Amino acid sequence: MKRNWIKLLALALVCLMMAAGCSTPASSPASTGGAEGGESAAAEPEGEEKPADGAQTVINFYYWDEAQRDGMEALIQLFEESQSSITVEPTIVPWNEYWTKLQTALPTGTGPDVFWMNLNAREYIAPGLLLDLTDRIEEAGIDMSKYPQAVTDYYVQDGKIYGIPKDYDGTGLYYNKAIFDEMGVAYPEPGWTWDDLLATAQALTNETHYGIVANPDGNSGYQNYVYQNGGSFNDENGMPTVNSAPVVEAIQFLHDLMYEYKVSPTGAEQLEFGYSDMFISGQTAMITDGSWNVGKYEEAMGADFQIAELPQHTTQGATTHGLAYVIASNSSNIEAAWEFVKFASTKEAQEATAAGAIPAYEGAAEVWKEMYPDQDVQILLDSVSYASPNPIYAANRSEASQVLTDTISTIWQDENADIQALLDEAQAKMVEIVNDGLGEG
Repeated sequence: MKRNWIKLLALALVCLMMAAGCSTPASSPASTGGAEGGESAAAEPEGEEKPADGAQTVINFYYWDEAQRDGMEALIQLFEESQSSITVEPTIVPWNEYWTKLQTALPTGTGPDVFWMNLNAREYIAPGLLLDLTDRIEEAGIDMSKYPQAVTDYYVQDGKIYGIPKDYDGTGLYYNKAIFDEMGVAYPEPGWTWDDLLATAQALTNETHYGIVANPDGNSGYQNYVYQNGGSFNDENGMPTVNSAPVVEAIQFLHDLMYEYKVSPTGAEQLEFGYSDMFISGQTAMITDGSWNVGKYEEAMGADFQIAELPQHTTQGATTHGLAYVIASNSSNIEAAWEFVKFASTKEAQEATAAGAIPAYEGAAEVWKEMYPDQDVQILLDSVSYASPNPIYAANRSEASQVLTDTISTIWQDENADIQALLDEAQAKMVEIVNDGLGEG
């Protein structure tokens, strides 16, 4: 079975054999690095042209979030003011087009010079599409310890660094203070447990609103509960473990909130009304969610929107993720692209983009924090210290993850779901997919 990275590699090899038909500059390295780190792809193109005095080098920069336009424009303005020879041309590519566009354009050299990357990074590292930044980072004296390790780890493979973190996610338990006050229920306190969560949700549930919405999202929902139960979605070798006891128990707890205790909207109700919208409209008093939605909730609910720590079970757990700036390995403007990424990695630059997401650089998050004086967003900043990253499978991450996503959706919609059996089935499919990507299928 062919997989996405194999297709990408094949495209790159076609470009090598038919250079006249591809737009990759002849002086640029081919994207054939492979899983060992892509050394040939990471090398600086020997024939990279330097602009004449006074000429401008134009680099193309892709990102997907319209909501972060202001921050990205501020970053570009600061960078262009810091020097006079490089111009950045940004393009917002919508999320539902972004990855397809990269997969099509990068192997042929028609993609961006610099772009956002997420936990899909390994699928682009394997065929050598991302530039190895390790030596440049060392030469520039960039201290990678200034960024959360849980985020940095997404962009490191075989000791090589392929991206510099831009931001990170924090996760918390969001609650509607007005509903708590109406029902005379105490606000959540640090150290509260799954039992406390259930008791609180039961006290808040009536004919008008549910106590909590147990949402089926990975980042903001079930992953956090799995980590709180000491579970993991993959082992140290990147093989799936989605049918292990801690995972099954955590998913069962969330399913029970909907169908046994009836303190959460059912999967069908969430699908119809939207779990986030149900929280905003007061149809549910609590929701677990991420830092990316703080602005939306604060705007809609004002001071009634408050934040508490996530509950604990066998341990304190949360999930986190973060984006990074990366460079196309076959860019014809690698040095100019690196100057932009190097600038974007600084505290000053990341503070300028804080309105869109929590900046990854140590201390820059204070700017983001000051935007929300009525909410205890420090809880979200602290969560990354005990968080685990999104699952990273050894190969074919996107395809394997989709199997689990589809399984979770099935579980949420079925009151009588056999959770162990469904996760056993998902496990078998995911192992096959990962092994196929590793060439062992």
